[in-house]
Amino acid sequence: MSSYYNTLNVANNATSLEIKQAYFRLVRKHPPDKNPKEFMKIREAYEVLIDEKTRRQYDLVGSMPEIVRHCFDEGQRALSEGSAEEAIHLLEQIIAIYPDFAIINSLLGDAYLENGNSGKAIGIFEELAVQEQNNAGFIGKLAYAYLMRGWHKKAVAKFRQALSLDEDNISLWLGLIDCYLKADNLKKAQATAYEGLKVSNRKGWDNLQLYYYIVQIDVFSQDLVNMKKHLEEMKNKAAENEEEKTNVAWFLADLSQKMQICGLYEESAAAIDAAFALRPDDAEIKTLKKELNSQNNIFAELDKLKADSSIDGFLAEMLDFEVNKCDNKDCLDCEFNQFSLETYIISELEIFRPEILRLKNAYPELYKLKLDFFNQVLDRKKEGFLFDTFQKKYRKYKKLCPEKFEDEDEEFEDKPEPYRRPGPKVGRNDPCPCGSGKKYKKCCGR
Repeated sequence: MSSYYNTLNVANNATSLEIKQAYFRLVRKHPPDKNPKEFMKIREAYEVLIDEKTRRQYDLVGSMPEIVRHCFDEGQRALSEGSAEEAIHLLEQIIAIYPDFAIINSLLGDAYLENGNSGKAIGIFEELAVQEQNNAGFIGKLAYAYLMRGWHKKAVAKFRQALSLDEDNISLWLGLIDCYLKADNLKKAQATAYEGLKVSNRKGWDNLQLYYYIVQIDVFSQDLVNMKKHLEEMKNKAAENEEEKTNVAWFLADLSQKMQICGLYEESAAAIDAAFALRPDDAEIKTLKKELNSQNNIFAELDKLKADSSIDGFLAEMLDFEVNKCDNKDCLDCEFNQFSLETYIISELEIFRPEILRLKNAYPELYKLKLDFFNQVLDRKKEGFLFDTFQKKYRKYKKLCPEKFEDEDEEFEDKPEPYRRPGPKVGRNDPCPCGSGKKYKKCCGR
């Protein structure tokens, strides 16, 4: 099992400054949102080695009986691999022999938290926080345990106490911000992130992790102005380090997708543009940018269409369903809903033809979403084909999902009949029967 010194890549006689520098360097390389397990290992090693007492205890483990060292190493391994029950069993064996060994009790508390037993974890960390009142790591773990239990006020108090002892511990700042976010207090979360930025600038440590939160808070608050400003600051900071460029670019790419799902199309476009500016040669980001920009344009056009009173709102409803239907191509519910929407158009062809033509001219990208269907609707020669096709579909869906027709029999039984021309055929160059004075091909025959 790798030692805490190996985790931080420092010598056994490293100074506190060297430990902090190693911690900042590794957090930059393994941000919590991208590598949470690796980040937790780094945080654990830092919190043990940065405190004089826990570091001394950790160094003593090497001189303990072999069975104790084995249980400690295996307990760490099990915990890192997600086997919390195994870790608890191993660590409890050591505590039976050395009940006052703080770092082993702390590790056991971590195992209880991992196992979902926040009550036992709180008991351990509360005792450690009383015994070691100057240990920011133990107090911070108690704060995380309170947070897991949903005790936000208690968690905030302990995070603040821990930060007063070690304001360089990035995980404590992130934990406090997360605590406010989970309590739905965006203003406090934002103020804490800004406070952390001030400390980082004064102390000279990397603060990109705080920007991750700041940008997300801007998104939650729908503050587009500040979001663009912070994206630019984040991009500039990342540009100073090649490794950071990749981490930040992928954070922004992921964020842009989440923004789009939330309907924040401008924000999504700004985030993916910032990601692309950092990594313009990344094929995946380039592809994602193309897809997102296309989708964002469609969603923005759809919002515009919904507000356009010159086009029947039913078309906006139909296209809204089209862009938001599930990804399962074999989804019967989506198939049936699509059929129902299209059937309504076919049952009112003369009403919807001019509406669809206006849609084609004003919103060509939206028209393309149902290009084949809309083209068939506009082509009068395809009326018989349309009616026959939808009568077949009607019989198909009534057989596949009869429950959907229980209250709709009358509507569907009165389905459209094949089109019959009411009068003599009108040539393309003949005067239009509507009386407009135009040729048929330039008027109703379009």
